[in-house]
Amino acid sequence: MNAKVKQIECVYIPITNPFESAEWYQRNLGLLLRNPVTEDQVQLKVGENQAIFLIKTKEKTTLNYIEAGGTEMSAITLEVTNIEEIYNNMKINGARIEGVNETEGCGDFFDVFDPDGNKISIWGGWKY
Repeated sequence: MNAKVKQIECVYIPITNPFESAEWYQRNLGLLLRNPVTEDQVQLKVGENQAIFLIKTKEKTTLNYIEAGGTEMSAITLEVTNIEEIYNNMKINGARIEGVNETEGCGDFFDVFDPDGNKISIWGGWKY
């Protein structure tokens, strides 16, 4: 078999209010719209060739899951260029955030919850 995965093109996140969510992701993460927001979805640019699609669901649900040890986990981690600036901006904006964690060798990260409760890990990149 010669087929290989080239990249992750997009991630789909369930939401209940496209307009509120679009504003939250733009304000807190600095993401730009790929297309105008509709009643059913939001398309956000991540880098050159990747996207996050926020898809309206009938019932509130999240991507979060509980790992074997009992910790609530996020299904997505976003690497940012300045973790301190993003953290402080989210704090000022009143986003639901958990404190910055420093991990040896792996870098700093924190978790944030979007308006629907989707847990997203924000990562500052590798520390060597």
